Amino acid sequence: MDVNEGIARYFAKYPTGTIRGTEDEMGLTLFVTGSMDLNFSQDLQNLLSWSIGQLEGQKRLIIDLDKVNYLSSTGVGALSNALIEARKRNLPLFLRNMQPRIRSVFELLGLMNFFDEIGPNG
Repeated sequence: MDVNEGIARYFAKYPTGTIRGTEDEMGLTLFVTGSMDLNFSQDLQNLLSWSIGQLEGQKRLIIDLDKVNYLSSTGVGALSNALIEARKRNLPLFLRNMQPRIRSVFELLGLMNFFDEIGPNG
């Protein structure tokens, strides 16, 4: 199953946000758009868990947050759970293009020390 089939299977459509994915020789990039609220984050966590399982033995998972305008505590939880699961499988997980507002949530919670960031072209 490719990434977009996985997105369609594990991630419902929400008026508050969407996800699209691209795969290349380096791994998988998920582009998150909109508000990571309660309902969105639950399906995001399921999608991230599936994606990490699909990537075993590959290079990396990038979660691009450039177009995320709101991050709830459940969104932080979904990303944190994905990080834990990825580390158990020795899969590098990177956050990319964090907006200042989103970054401030991670900094306030002391999570920036745990997540790795990658540049916009990485």
